[in-house]
Amino acid sequence: MKKIAKIPVSYESKMSGEELAKKIDDTIINQSKAENLPEKYRQYFYWNKSNGKYMLRFYHSFRSDMCDTAFQGTIKNGLSGSQLDGIIKKPSGVWAVFWTIIGTAVIIALAFLIALLLSDQPEFGLVPIFILILIPVAFVEINLLMFDKKRLKAVNDYLREFTAAENPDLLDEEIENEKQPG
Repeated sequence: MKKIAKIPVSYESKMSGEELAKKIDDTIINQSKAENLPEKYRQYFYWNKSNGKYMLRFYHSFRSDMCDTAFQGTIKNGLSGSQLDGIIKKPSGVWAVFWTIIGTAVIIALAFLIALLLSDQPEFGLVPIFILILIPVAFVEINLLMFDKKRLKAVNDYLREFTAAENPDLLDEEIENEKQPG
């Protein structure tokens, strides 16, 4: 299970759509109070709502790290309860870092290529060295978009508990199956 960038998830609940929306809205109100803010370096789940979509950000170490795992979804009413559908994804801060690194690498590559072509005595032996330097950059980029299993599990467990989800936990099963050798 090499999950990169986004994972579709769904949490079925016996709560009605209105009850689930109210529970999230109450959590949003309560989390904004000063006495409910966590201490620095504590795990923290932060909810917000925008255009009918709910966003949950998971801070592994509140106020000391960038949120790198988030959930975005909508509530749908069902016949007997509701469903919170969405994706666990990398938030915009991670994507900004990703594209900044890509942009920087492209600018450096272009500058290197232009310098190489405009040189009186081009040193083409530097090209393989430059390509070797780009390999760690690619490795960092791939790791930036991959999910940490512990954080992924923490978000999934929190959402299942928050919604009192009753549907099978396929994501947790995938995580557990990957741990087993074979």
